Amino acid sequence: MNSTFFRALMIGATVSAATAGAQTTDHSAPPVAISESRAAAGSARTASASDSSRSYDTQALRFETRWGSADIIRGANGPVVGTAGWFRSFDVEKLVASSPQAATEARDFKTANFRGSLVGAMGATTLIVGAVMTSNSSNNAASPILMVAGAGALAWGVQHLNRGYAALSRSMWWYNRDLARSTSASSSAGNQPNPRDRSAPAVSRPQVTR
Repeated sequence: MNSTFFRALMIGATVSAATAGAQTTDHSAPPVAISESRAAAGSARTASASDSSRSYDTQALRFETRWGSADIIRGANGPVVGTAGWFRSFDVEKLVASSPQAATEARDFKTANFRGSLVGAMGATTLIVGAVMTSNSSNNAASPILMVAGAGALAWGVQHLNRGYAALSRSMWWYNRDLARSTSASSSAGNQPNPRDRSAPAVSRPQVTR
């Protein structure tokens, strides 16, 4: 009687232990699912970085000089968005308004370009008049004065035009720097993990059977 009761007690304890072990089994996601989730996240980051680089390549500004003027071009082979230079009214400051430093340099370019264009044109005209008067063998004493004054004004105008183009170059640089930072910030924001993402395995708590 005691042997039978002891054997039944052992069998019952074994069954209870097996049931408790089954209930505490971890229900986490399999390693394959976790690897696929990480691979998808890596692909998303790569795609976001590629999009940011492409956006910068198409939005960055540069300029090319042409006969005293500057064609402002967007992108490596993009369209000409405007032409600045001798008596040009293109608003560079509005174009680069998204960057405060670039807008400041654009205002300096506008001022120097206007002064250089105006004084340079007056100097060239005065120099030509003096040269014509001299070539006509005129004994007018004003001819040398006109030539000297015209040459000086022309040199002053060219100097300010060069300062203007230097300011334009700095304006493009500031604009492109801030553009690169904004695209990088957008890429980083897109790569932030979603706090609601439930792809991570959930840790199950053991159930205690009473």
